[in-house]
Amino acid sequence: MSIALLTLVCFAVAVVAPGCAHTPVDIEAVGFIVSGGVNWDNDPEPDGVQFVIRPQDVDGFMVKAEGSLNARLWSQPDASKEEKGKLIQEWSDIYVTKKDYTEDLLARIRLEYNDYTPVLGERGILEVTLTLPDGRSFTVEESNISLNPPQGIREQPPLGCCP
Repeated sequence: MSIALLTLVCFAVAVVAPGCAHTPVDIEAVGFIVSGGVNWDNDPEPDGVQFVIRPQDVDGFMVKAEGSLNARLWSQPDASKEEKGKLIQEWSDIYVTKKDYTEDLLARIRLEYNDYTPVLGERGILEVTLTLPDGRSFTVEESNISLNPPQGIREQPPLGCCP
């Protein structure tokens, strides 16, 4: 087989079966949708905070991006001001893989409360940083999220992310 024909076959495989060829995706931005505090079990207390990340390439298309997540949650004493209160909890080294993404190219992330139970109506500010394997990082922050929604609110997709 000639080198030209072998090159053409390898190119055809890469075009037809992109999973066979590894082409790095240039991530330009990371979208972030927070659902707030959710309950994952049958007791009445919220179990943690849930959100989705939506990495986008340079053309604005959503893509699967692997990386490491770190998050920090602060209290928000005054819901009308975006001022951080006491640091409630930190999570680190949460690895996101391509398998964590849905068909809609969203990765749903759960951050479980550790020895913390928010009071009813408590608000918070969540900061999340996604660090890609190449070292680039994207930080997003959302304020005024409900850490303990009214009882009866169970795990639901974040608004605006899913049909």
